[in-house]
Amino acid sequence: MNATGTKEPIIVIGAGIAGMTAAFRLQQDGHPVRVLEAEDRAGGRMRTVERRGYHMDLAAILLIENYTQMRALVRDLGIEGTTQRTNNVVGIRRGGRIHRMRANRPTDLKRSGLLPWSSLPAMLRLQADLGKYGSRLRWDSDMGEAAALDTETAAAYAERRLDAEFRDWVVDPMSAMFFNSPPDLSVVNFLFSMPAVNAEWFNFHDRVDTLTTALAARLPVETRAEVTQVEEVPDGVRVHWRREGEPEHTEEAAAAVVALPGPVAARLCPGLAPATLDYLANVPYVPDIHVYFGVDRRPDETATCVLFPQREHPDLGVVTFNHNFAPGRAPQGHALLTSYYRYPWAMRHWEADDEKVVELTHEVHRQAWPELARHIEAHQDMAYVQRWKNAVILRKPGDYARLRDFNRGLDPHCRIQLAGDYLAFSATNSSLVTGERAAERVRDIVTTGAVSAGRG
Repeated sequence: MNATGTKEPIIVIGAGIAGMTAAFRLQQDGHPVRVLEAEDRAGGRMRTVERRGYHMDLAAILLIENYTQMRALVRDLGIEGTTQRTNNVVGIRRGGRIHRMRANRPTDLKRSGLLPWSSLPAMLRLQADLGKYGSRLRWDSDMGEAAALDTETAAAYAERRLDAEFRDWVVDPMSAMFFNSPPDLSVVNFLFSMPAVNAEWFNFHDRVDTLTTALAARLPVETRAEVTQVEEVPDGVRVHWRREGEPEHTEEAAAAVVALPGPVAARLCPGLAPATLDYLANVPYVPDIHVYFGVDRRPDETATCVLFPQREHPDLGVVTFNHNFAPGRAPQGHALLTSYYRYPWAMRHWEADDEKVVELTHEVHRQAWPELARHIEAHQDMAYVQRWKNAVILRKPGDYARLRDFNRGLDPHCRIQLAGDYLAFSATNSSLVTGERAAERVRDIVTTGAVSAGRG
């Protein structure tokens, strides 16, 4: 609180879910906040684009009832009426057939026919491990407790604790949700994804950016405001930003929350501790290209998503049936489908234009799911390509131990606080939690007038 009795102003850089959650919580506490966003609209990866009546959620599409913090934020914003429980049927393709199961019914895996009965002992071992380690795998965690589990790849865990059938037809397709494959993925990601998927799901009626739109409506967000530097100064921070056609802006505040991808945060905050900068600059994001198809006739598929083991196709990871998640994704009688790839495919085709990517995706569909390919090509109404340079974080064995050490090494008194998916498990709710944590730290700093000891 300053000499006039009002609370100190705070600047937040980045209007994604992490940044705007931090800003909203600070605003609730009475701090004047200002949010700077380089893009022309807020939302980050929790954003929706509309084309020809189709609502395409660009990154976050699957929301889980045990996202406790997100549910609380929805209540605090007064938008509970915009959400609903949704279909949580997941399919896995094997031998040209879709094996369907409800995500919150583990027994469906036994009944689906995906695995032989000889894999039942592996299922029981996995359930035992999830029961044993579940308390370490939490959305509100900085993953410090999970670091002790981070000793092998998902593939090595499957070989040691499960069996070959489970490895090829469950562990492998689950890894596709991270655009990855078991030999490159920490076992923590696989273990984390199992209780996450084994839950009820919810979503917003029409579009997932209902949440970020509600936040933006309550916050002073400056769009097209490209921040060029954030520096800690005595008793505060100084932020430099620019907008095309305007002179450079310089603003000061009591503190700042930087809610941007790790490498971007490192570039903008050169005064942070060297160890902090090194970690941020090397956060191992992988790229993603995914392709939406609007069709004027709904296919018969009832699942929300169908996962593809590499034995079914080496590149295609997931096909989502967005109209099955919640209403409003497609016009009446129409359907919206999205194809996601494992990240090496995205790297190979990153420079291809959108028309070429759509053409390649049609070819992949013909190889992996011929019936669906024929349906899309006969009824295609719209196609849209989305690219994310920093899609998800590729966590290999040992990375969660490094994350634990990074979090423990951050200076709690620094006037520049960080938020983002690289501080926890790479998921929407975890990003939101890092924003709330950053807001708490900022409140403590400006209340006590603490001075940074280690700069980051």
